[in-house]
Amino acid sequence: MEKTLERQGRAGYSRRRLLPLVGPLIILGGALAVLSVAGMELFSAARAYVAGEQVWTKELLLHFLLAAAVALIICAVILTQRALQRIAAAEKAVRESEERLRLVADNVPALISYVDRDERYRFSNRTYADWFGIAPDQMTGRTVAEVFGAEAYERLREPLARVLAGEEAQFEFTAGAPGRPRTLQISCVPHLARDGSVHGFYLLGNDVTTLKRAQEDLRFAAIQLQQDAQRLEFLAHHDPLTGLPNRAMFADRAREAVAHARRHGKNLAFLFLDLDNFKRINDTLGHEVGDALLKTISARLRATVRGDDFVARIGGDEFCVLLQDIADPREAAAVAQKLLHELGTPYRVGERELRSGASIGIACVPLDGEDVATLMRLADSAMYRAKALGRNGYQFFSAALGRDAAVAEALAEDLKAGLERGELFLAYQPRLDLATGHLVGAEALLRWNHPRHGVLMPESFLALADDTGLLVPIGAWVLREACAQARRWRDSGIQPITVTVNVTARQLRHGGLAEQVREALEASGLPGDSLVIELPEAAVRQIPEALEDAMRGVVATGARLGVDDFGTDYASLPMLQRLRVDAVCIDRQLVAGVPGDAERAGLAKALVALAQGLGFEVVAKGIEQPAQRDFLAEAGCRIGQGDLFARPLGAGEIEPLLRQRRAA
Repeated sequence: MEKTLERQGRAGYSRRRLLPLVGPLIILGGALAVLSVAGMELFSAARAYVAGEQVWTKELLLHFLLAAAVALIICAVILTQRALQRIAAAEKAVRESEERLRLVADNVPALISYVDRDERYRFSNRTYADWFGIAPDQMTGRTVAEVFGAEAYERLREPLARVLAGEEAQFEFTAGAPGRPRTLQISCVPHLARDGSVHGFYLLGNDVTTLKRAQEDLRFAAIQLQQDAQRLEFLAHHDPLTGLPNRAMFADRAREAVAHARRHGKNLAFLFLDLDNFKRINDTLGHEVGDALLKTISARLRATVRGDDFVARIGGDEFCVLLQDIADPREAAAVAQKLLHELGTPYRVGERELRSGASIGIACVPLDGEDVATLMRLADSAMYRAKALGRNGYQFFSAALGRDAAVAEALAEDLKAGLERGELFLAYQPRLDLATGHLVGAEALLRWNHPRHGVLMPESFLALADDTGLLVPIGAWVLREACAQARRWRDSGIQPITVTVNVTARQLRHGGLAEQVREALEASGLPGDSLVIELPEAAVRQIPEALEDAMRGVVATGARLGVDDFGTDYASLPMLQRLRVDAVCIDRQLVAGVPGDAERAGLAKALVALAQGLGFEVVAKGIEQPAQRDFLAEAGCRIGQGDLFARPLGAGEIEPLLRQRRAA
């Protein structure tokens, strides 16, 4: 049955193809018959004429003409049929071309159409159906207003008028279904006749919604980046809690002021303030109350001094005030007395009324010198004298304080002898992986077991060591001892950890750090990647190009580089990358403020994200509370250190923890 239907279909198709040829074939057959008869008749007459049997008659001429006419008809029919075949082939080619054009247009994700002078669509691709829900067979004859809507058409009216006037037009506008608007980039090109009249126009529309959103996102990100850069620039020179200038900015301004005073014969005064009872308030009422009190105190300091004076927060509860262009030291005393009065007034923090006075030390220019570091140290000494005399007062640096220099000199001699007698030792504070709790390293911390004063923290003698030139040999001893202890732990079967050694700016400037690191590693046999040399960010920020090679020499030993107090001095990020820094430590002040202080919490998150983006390992020091640990771990910080996990311990005390790979 199916084969029969197939044969019938083929036969019907053949008949349909031959049907247009029936008429011309009948005419051709009749013409051939007439031509044949006329030809035989003409041939007979011509033969008789040649034989002389018959004369050429008029009827014979008519036969000849008739035969010629029939031949011409035959030719005309043949030529007509060929012309019809060529026309059919051309029409077929046009149809195939249109089909290919339609196929291409329908698969382009853009609006492609032709619109006549009456703004009615004569051609459109399938994208109209996808974007506007109008079927292709319903597009022809629709107006632009019907397709895009009356509201959108009002915005199209003016550019379309220009196109119909013979101009090309490109523009953007928004159209589409409610809730799903599309931003379209439209290009219109007029279809011009030879006489310049406009038949219509071609319309091409691209959906640039995603591009526009990306551009908006990029603009927003650029604004955010600019704001972040401004914020980082601000924080590079200011205290993040109080907004006051920090130590680095104070030192820069002080150097400028001292130079100006020297040139013009002016007097200056350095006031070093330390808050009384602040530690007790901070410990008993918490860091949030302490931070709020510091902000209030900072505001009072700014309001109390003159406009030309300069106030900075040096660190913790210490502030410095630079009094410029004073008549004599008595004016500095008057300002100090005013500050004591203002700072002694009770503070209202929340529902609490708090009291926290201050002790102030004063050093003057040129009376006490012209070196900024020396002047700050002298003012600091005077401040401690004020505390010793009962607090809530001020003291000038004087010859009486100079007598304390003899005590410092004696302590320096003790330190030199203690280094030789082996009184220095290292304590180690563990570093843990915040995600697993595993102990992964330890920071080596210097201690001095003084024969009369007991165990001294480095804050008590490092400044003295720096002044007397003992800091470099002490630093070399710390490197040797830390590497040797790490090797002893390995040899005793403890799984390898990294040990971190802090290096000061003086050791960097000395120039022999790379050689000291190499000697310590070679003497101990410790692999270089088990040692981290940690530099303060302030030192990295001030490294001249001449010292970059020395830092690369440290890296060449195999040791890793770390940066401490990351986010306080804002060292050049390209510099950190050039030095091949591996790890950065978030500043303790930032850690102390999280997660309660929204500003410091946000800054801590930003610094962690920045460090991770640059490929640095992030370490958080000073973790004291579980909330701080959880916040930093969630922010992406991997390594933590602080009293929450373990206090600094001697080499023997920390060994059980190293074997367990966990802190107590």
